[in-house]
Amino acid sequence: MRAIIGLSALAASAMLATGGTAAAQAVHEGAGAEMPMTCEDGEAHITGASNRITVEGPCRLLVIEGASNIVTVDLTADAAIRVTGASNRVTWRAPGNARPRISSTGAGNVIRRMR
Repeated sequence: MRAIIGLSALAASAMLATGGTAAAQAVHEGAGAEMPMTCEDGEAHITGASNRITVEGPCRLLVIEGASNIVTVDLTADAAIRVTGASNRVTWRAPGNARPRISSTGAGNVIRRMR
């Protein structure tokens, strides 16, 4: 816990020093959860297995690490999706004809636009 707090404080002080603003970040770690997450123009990170998560946004970045996760996400026009693991299913929607940059490493991952 101390390392996380230290990194957060370091990131916050770097943002203040540069005059930047921190992006919102939603994080879930675990298995078997069914839940919503909120990601207002920020990032959503999901680590674990067999989660069913709806990410309300829009999100700039969705990162999934694990297996058998089912995720639905609202994206910004310039978003990215990164999936590492196996058998993850991601359904996304973005404004207009926007398409996210997609990176998928592992077997059986399916990433598609919501119909």
